[in-house]
Formats: sequence, C-alpha cells, structure tokens
Amino acid sequence: MLGHKAKVFTLHTFRLEDLVPADNFYRHVEQCLDLRFVRDLVCGCYAARGRPSIDPIVFFKLQLIAFFEGIRSERQLMATVNVNLAHRWFIGYDLTESVPDHSSLSKIRERYGLATFQRFFEQIVERCIQAGLVWGEELYFDSTKVQANAAIDGLIPRVEWEAQQHLQVLFEAQANTAAKVAEPEAPLTESPSLQQPIEPATDSPVPQNAYDLVTKYNGARLTGVRKPASERLTDQQVCPTDPDAAPMKPSGGGAAVMGYSDHYVVDGGQHRIILSALVTPASIMDNTPLLDLVRWVCARWPVHPKQATGDTKYGTVPNIVGLEQMGIRAYVPITDLSHRTKFYPAERFQYQAEPDHYVCPQGQPLGVYSRRQSEQVIVYAAEPAVCNACPAKAECTDSQSGRHIFRSFFQEYLDRVKAYHETEAYQKAMRKRALWTEPLFGEAKQYHRLSRFRLRGLFKVNIEGVLIAAGQNLKRLLRYLETKMANTS
Repeated sequence: MLGHKAKVFTLHTFRLEDLVPADNFYRHVEQCLDLRFVRDLVCGCYAARGRPSIDPIVFFKLQLIAFFEGIRSERQLMATVNVNLAHRWFIGYDLTESVPDHSSLSKIRERYGLATFQRFFEQIVERCIQAGLVWGEELYFDSTKVQANAAIDGLIPRVEWEAQQHLQVLFEAQANTAAKVAEPEAPLTESPSLQQPIEPATDSPVPQNAYDLVTKYNGARLTGVRKPASERLTDQQVCPTDPDAAPMKPSGGGAAVMGYSDHYVVDGGQHRIILSALVTPASIMDNTPLLDLVRWVCARWPVHPKQATGDTKYGTVPNIVGLEQMGIRAYVPITDLSHRTKFYPAERFQYQAEPDHYVCPQGQPLGVYSRRQSEQVIVYAAEPAVCNACPAKAECTDSQSGRHIFRSFFQEYLDRVKAYHETEAYQKAMRKRALWTEPLFGEAKQYHRLSRFRLRGLFKVNIEGVLIAAGQNLKRLLRYLETKMANTS
C-alpha cells in the first residue's frame, strides 16, 4: 500500500538545550573557548547609556559560525542560524527569539574597526601560546594572491577618480556647513575605523599595531635607494568599486584580475600557528613587508626565532641584511643573475680582500672601478687592453671595456647566507616550508572563502583576513584541547 505522510504538528514542551547533541561541534567550541574577553575589546565603542546593543559575544560567535560553515553572505548566515538548532544554542537564542538582522552585522563591523578584530586575533594567539602550541624558534613566511570583489573592466584613469573624490569632499563639506547653520548641533565624532588612512611614521623601527602596517603598505610605491624607472599600472588607473585593489595575474594563470596579497608569518612548531596576518594591495611586492612583519612578531610575542625561512622571492638584499642583523638566520634562496648569460658566472672570479680586487679564471686582476650608491654595489673591472687580448674573452664578456663584476656593499651577509645553503639545517627548512605555509593557504581558500574577498577596501579586507587567520588558529587550538581532554578522561 502506498504511504502518504500528512503534515500534522502538535505542541511540544522541550528545551533547546535538550535538542543539541552532547557531542555537537559547537558544544565543544563553547566548552574550550571563553569569549568574555571580547566585551573588554569593544567596551570603548559604546556609550554608557542608550538602547542595549547586540551582545559582542554573539557577534563574534556569528563570525565563527560563518568561518566554520564557509558562509560568505551575512544574509545567508542569519538565514542559516535562524533554522539551525546548534547555531541558535551556540549564540544563546531560544526557538522563540528572533535572531539579529543581517544588516546589524555590517554596522557592528564598521563600529569596531580593524583594531578590534586584530586584538581578537591576538587573543586567540595568546591562548595558543598558553596552551604550548607556539614553539618560537623558527618562522616561516609566505603570501598568496586573493581576488578582490571588483572587476578589472571597471578601471578608470586615477586622475579622474581623484577629481571625483575631491569634488565629493567639497560637496559634503558644503552640505555639512549648511546643516550646521540651519540646525546647530554638536558634530558626530567619526569612528577611527572610518577615517581616511594617514601616512605612518617612517622612522619607527617596529610597527606599533595593525593600523601602522596597513597604512604603510596601502599600495603607495615604497622607493628605496634606487628610484623606480617605470610607472605601475595602478599609479595610472584605479577601480572605483575597490580603489585599494590592484591588477594582478591569478596564481593559476589567465587574464588579469583585481586583487590583494595575503601575508602569513607562521610558527615553526608542529601546530603551525599563524603569528601575523597582513593583507596588502597586489601592487605591493610579496617580499616588501617581511622585515616589518618579523619585527612586529618578535616585539608582540614571547618568541626568539633562530631562523626565518621563505622562498626565492624573499631572497632580497634588504631582507637578508635585516634578518641577519636581528640575529636571525635567513634561510632563503639567492638568485644569481650571472648564470642567465653564456659568459663566466661571477662565482668563477675569486675575491681577495687584502688588495681588494677580483682575480679572473685567467689570473688577471679586476680592480675597483666605481661605487654605485644608488645600487649599493662596488664595480670591479679588468683593464680593457688585457681583457680584449685574452684568449678566453668570448667565454667571459662581449664588452670592449672589459669584464665587470658587481659586489654588494653587504656581500659578507650574502656569503654567510650562501654558506647556509650547504647545511642540512637549511635543506630541512626548505623541505619543511612547503608543508608549513602553503597548506594553510590551501585550507583557507578551499574551506574558508579566502579565494575571493567579500568585503571591499584595504581595511575591510584586512578584517576579513585576520578573522580567517584567527579561525585557522582556533581550529588547531580546539583540536589540541579535544585530544588533551580525551587523554585525561
């Protein structure tokens, strides 16, 4: 006989507490993570009197639900929470209570600003340190490309966009002046998270907070001793949808898109705790923020790294010198451009410190020719007459002025790092690097929405970035605590 199920519901008396299984994941989160500290983080964002706000603990629990469930939209998040018993139990809303409106979440995020989310990330790291999950003797760093929530087809000339912004500021100022004349009131104080970025102090050796790092690496070109010879596309054009994003080539190839770079500094312990996370426009080279991130990590956390490991893109002279001067062994590859030609590489020439010259494979000296302050190198050159008469010239150079060798002002540091390459510790660190940072980015992109940012603007994508990094650390903390409780029971 064909069955037919009719929808007939009766009134039941039960508690939400009884409907959530004892082994539910969110019960484990509630047991292991005490979020009462977030009230101290945001107490300065609220007035002493007025209508009570949504509990900040509820707000951050909703952010954790979005992270664990891989939900991108706040509207979808609240729709899911509304019908999920475990989610309702986790945020403390009974079946008869209305969950917060999705529009409230974006307003709360604007109120809190990046500083609050950065402190939330730091609180999670501190709990990982207290649990003994941070080793502190090795650092691994890497970055990944993340697509922005903007289309590259919308690029317009930057001059046009800046003119539009200037006119908008003038019109708003005029409107505010008229409003004050019509109805004089005390002006509202703008939240620090909504203020325009200001230029950070360039003479500070250690960034004091996330705001300093984000404002320093906001996409503006950072020029060193050598001035840039070309102009970037992002200096000429901008996307009005997300002015902070920059054109970039996707990691998998294909047409250019608007995007950012997400930088991680990861502890070398077996739990792979993320010690720092920073999102920069894609126009900022991956190796540029390294030293500031390492200095911030060493100043913020009780770690004393003996080595720092990265791939080839981090093997620049400033990074090597900076790490070595901090007493940290720079385990990074060094690119030797002299191998790109058919001529003798620079390593075939022997340097002699006492006369301060190089000796070529044929035994001829190359004395000091010039010092280039802009490139921070010393140029050594052979005598043109001797070089042109040499039988091995075709294998050495095609220049009529003789062979030239370039020696960095910081060659001692470079030679020290090259000596590391021959050690087993360096080889082990490079093998370990591929297993430490890259899987974290893969995990974040596959399960936690890092393949494409949902928010727009540099400060907002940094909020998104630190929340994902905090969630990844929390996963490892929960796994450790669960194993510890299972072993003790």
